[in-house]
Amino acid sequence: MAKQSLFLFIVALLFASCSKTDTTKPTAELLSPADADTFFIKDTILFRAAFSDNEELNQYHMEMKNDFTEIADSLPAWKFVFVDVLTGTQDTVSRELIIPDTIYSGNYLLILKCTDADGNEAAADTARIVIE
Repeated sequence: MAKQSLFLFIVALLFASCSKTDTTKPTAELLSPADADTFFIKDTILFRAAFSDNEELNQYHMEMKNDFTEIADSLPAWKFVFVDVLTGTQDTVSRELIIPDTIYSGNYLLILKCTDADGNEAAADTARIVIE
C-alpha cells in the first residue's frame, strides 16, 4: 500500500510540474486622452484604451487623480477609479467622464493598468492632463 501511495504521489508531482504557467505580461495602451491635453471644468473626457494578451485578458483598472506638486497637501484630493472586465486576447474600451465643478484646476494623472487571467500585470500606461 505504501509503494502504491508513493507511486501516485510521484505521478501527481510530475503532472503538476509539467503544467504550463503563463508568465507573459499583457499590454495596456492609453489611446486618449494624450499627454498634456487640456480640459475645462464640466468638459467630457473620452478615455479610450486597447489591451492584449497572449492567452486571456482579465480586467483593467483606470484611475485619474490630482497631481498637485506645487500646492499644499491640505487641498481635498479628487480621484476617479474604474475597474471592469476584459475578455479574449484583445479588447478595447471607451469611457466618458464629465469633469465635476467641485475639483481644483491643475495637473491630473491618468493611470491605466490591466491583468491577464493568470494574474500577470501590464506595465502602467500614463498621461498627465491639465484641467483649467
